[in-house]
Amino acid sequence: MLAISAVALAGCYGSTEPATDVGISSATLNARGTANNGPAHAYFQYWLTGSERDPSRAGGYDVPAGASGPVSARVTGLAAASSYSFRLCGWDRDVDPEGSSGPEVCAQTRTFTTAAPVEDALRGGFWAGCCSRLDVDAKSAPDGGSPRGSVSWHRSSSSSPDPPRVFSGFVTCLAVGGSRAAVGAVGKWTQSGAPDANATFLITVVDGRAHEDTYHEVETAGSAPPNCGTASFASQSTLIDPNADFIVDDAASSIPTNSG
Repeated sequence: MLAISAVALAGCYGSTEPATDVGISSATLNARGTANNGPAHAYFQYWLTGSERDPSRAGGYDVPAGASGPVSARVTGLAAASSYSFRLCGWDRDVDPEGSSGPEVCAQTRTFTTAAPVEDALRGGFWAGCCSRLDVDAKSAPDGGSPRGSVSWHRSSSSSPDPPRVFSGFVTCLAVGGSRAAVGAVGKWTQSGAPDANATFLITVVDGRAHEDTYHEVETAGSAPPNCGTASFASQSTLIDPNADFIVDDAASSIPTNSG
């Protein structure tokens, strides 16, 4: 059995160790363990501190009996200037006569805080139904200057025999304020690789961080760039899908101000 408790557990030992190489959107999770009662499987759980969402997983280690030492996993796509919690978890891989594994156990929890952002950003996406997927990766200067990035929509249906329609667009504006962000994109719809239609999107997101995110989109035909400065957040819809996750980074709100 693997060492995944801060104290002895059925002859096994382990500990979650401090995170290292913590950046704006990434960190390295660390732990130590010993599997001296048979083979084990271990991994890391990590989550926004205080989040109501299920923890994410990182790494995956099959540890032979008698093995001992450090384990680590690099995680990316984190929110800037945010507290994260993490711990090492795992279970005994010895199979008993009834064919079941040992109980899952976890070591102690540690926390770390990511660095402040140096630019505004909106990242993330969600599944719509079984087969459609929206992805946004937008960045800009703290004042909205130099917007860049991409927006893609893969729209398909399990009941439709037609090939999926795919929107691929480039970011033309990004306006971030606290947990809110509006992003505009201009691009084309294609189907089976052939051009279908020009289109623009104005997408608004509220990053719930520890709770649900909300989202709204306005699509228009043509190629006139949207205006992020006039975006409304009045028609937001809650995204309750566990895979729905947007991250809004507001560099301006993280810039220290002089009080004197």
